[in-house]
Amino acid sequence: MPMNESTELALKLLRQLTDTIEQLSGLSDDDLTFPTEHGCAMNGGVQRLLIHNAEHDRMHAGAVSTARYTAKQMQESQLSHLTRDLIFQRAELVGQLLHMDDALLDAKAPNDEWSIREHVEHVLYWEHNSMSQVASEMKSQAGSAAAS
Repeated sequence: MPMNESTELALKLLRQLTDTIEQLSGLSDDDLTFPTEHGCAMNGGVQRLLIHNAEHDRMHAGAVSTARYTAKQMQESQLSHLTRDLIFQRAELVGQLLHMDDALLDAKAPNDEWSIREHVEHVLYWEHNSMSQVASEMKSQAGSAAAS
């Protein structure tokens, strides 16, 4: 089934965020004061630009939400809410890993059996495993229904 343009735009936003995170991973807190002439920094440095970019996203997310509301096309589907929750939770996990010393990857929280690395690998493995299984089962059922 072809992807609709809205989903393509959402994926484009996620890819751009990945590119931005890759770029930011090469910076340190000391780089936040680096001056930039970009207009969105509003005569400030990298820190002000990043603050602007986050607020910019928040502002436009609000505008999209308002447009959906006005058009009476709010996100009512359960799948939309579950997908959005997955994105929020994944963002939290990703955020915990950013600018972390790699030596911590093998650290364990008190009373935890798993290291940080093991937690992340667990999430990656089981999400891939579960979604692959669902896709396979749905494909199999569709094939069975078509054969009937």
